[in-house]
Amino acid sequence: MDTCFERPIIILSAPRSGSTLLFEVLSQNTSLCTIGGESHAVIETIPELNIAMRGFRSNALTKEDATADIIHLLRAGFASRLRKADGTDVSLPHHSPLRFLEKTPKNSLRVDFLNCVFPDALFIYLVRDPKENISSIMEAWRSNRFVTYPQLPGFGDWSLLLPENWAQQRGKTLQEIAAFQWQQANDAIMSSLSKLPKSRWHMLTYRDLVAQPSKQLAAICQFCDIPFDNLFQQVCDTHLPYSRYTISPPAPNKWLSNAAAIQQIFPKIESTLDHINQLLSEKLIEPLSKERIVLKENHERVTQEELYKGISRNALCPCQSGKRYKYCHGALI
Repeated sequence: MDTCFERPIIILSAPRSGSTLLFEVLSQNTSLCTIGGESHAVIETIPELNIAMRGFRSNALTKEDATADIIHLLRAGFASRLRKADGTDVSLPHHSPLRFLEKTPKNSLRVDFLNCVFPDALFIYLVRDPKENISSIMEAWRSNRFVTYPQLPGFGDWSLLLPENWAQQRGKTLQEIAAFQWQQANDAIMSSLSKLPKSRWHMLTYRDLVAQPSKQLAAICQFCDIPFDNLFQQVCDTHLPYSRYTISPPAPNKWLSNAAAIQQIFPKIESTLDHINQLLSEKLIEPLSKERIVLKENHERVTQEELYKGISRNALCPCQSGKRYKYCHGALI
């Protein structure tokens, strides 16, 4: 049972980045097996890994936590729950190695640990525009559907992943807490991936996944060495469904409902956004927009016409996309 895994595929992202959508589509590839959902129960039922037993420090796990006993228990826990794309259980012992797909945003804080548990794992790093992502985290908190730690000691109800230094968020605004979670998750992922060979991780944006699902999923299949057969291509060519954790239907610029709040925290996250964009550029992927949210004194949003007034059509777009204005925001006016 302990040797049934070959090159597990682990999706990494901040919460509310679209990882559930990616997981649900990829899990339909018949060459992969999953445990049917997120791995909270598998990991946190091991006493040494349970957050309450660890004094609610954080969801982070390090390579020091990956003892031989823990590795054996965790691999056995995953193996006992494996199921195929059609939902049927995987019979063990299995005579050939299995390709296993795993996802939970808490794993953003556990990459070094997971690399010890699965030394040949491949990682898929999914990033989303921070304005959209932080807005979605805020909506998740407001919905009360994602409370991970009811009455967290010294805080109250806490939603989504718990990074280290969470106690410093006492008394902070919702947008500050959401930005803290987004930044901590992405910084931890990038720090850990920098220690691994680039051949072991792949990067994509939520923007491209939604706009070009077949192209992006074909690239993932090629990277992971799994088939992109006709059956899976049909899945990819179909309009991507809402994930099970969608709060409200996606819509262009839905984040604008939280624009005034996000405006306040945007300067604090720019270093993380710059690092993400550096990695995207290295992989020849269009960077995420650094366009600032501009508000008038009465908190009305400056219109696009006002924001880009006087910009030459052949000049580089001020949003720092790298495109000429006429091919970027100028094309929208």
